Amino acid sequence: MLQALVLALACGVASEAAGQVCCPTGCVQNNNACVTAGANPRACQAVPCTGGGSSGSGSGSSGSGQTVAQPILPLPGAQACFDLQPTQATINEVTNKCISSLVANAQLIGCLFEDDAGKAEDKRTGLTCAKRQAALARQCATRCAQFAQLVTHKSCSTEGFTDQQWFVAFGDLDGKVVGSARVAGCGPRLKTAISISKSDTLKQKNLPSVRP
Repeated sequence: MLQALVLALACGVASEAAGQVCCPTGCVQNNNACVTAGANPRACQAVPCTGGGSSGSGSGSSGSGQTVAQPILPLPGAQACFDLQPTQATINEVTNKCISSLVANAQLIGCLFEDDAGKAEDKRTGLTCAKRQAALARQCATRCAQFAQLVTHKSCSTEGFTDQQWFVAFGDLDGKVVGSARVAGCGPRLKTAISISKSDTLKQKNLPSVRP
């Protein structure tokens, strides 16, 4: 669902950007953007289209000396990126989906294959495995907000772009694809459950324990 949302955002912007793109001299059109010609294309700024006919198979030249590029096939290694302007509601939605994805994966993997160390943590925290994993995953909220900023403000045609941005936010926690991460590394160790018996309470108050 998270990847679908990001894809929908990208498609919406791409549809608005569709149309004629004019590039300066030395640059050629790549989808809806301009890149330099050559083996290692780099992005360059598009210019206002001022008209002008084409000359043969090359580009047409306007009266101002600007080159009007004709559509060409994407160059190898080139990518088209679009700057997006998301609302805060969209950023929050992606952040929440990120947290939900981490919770679901942590509960599935962490509890399905829970080891003795995990069971010891359940006992120490007084939580079930599912609740403990959910608590750990929710400590990743700051990283999820970072990921949401990355994928909602820019979209690129590169395959695996969303996973690349996920790696920026979670790579140090083995997060290689969307939803994966060692959630235990997102925050501090969970608190130990406190359980004090009646006799322990009396000892702390230096009061005698009265047996019935």
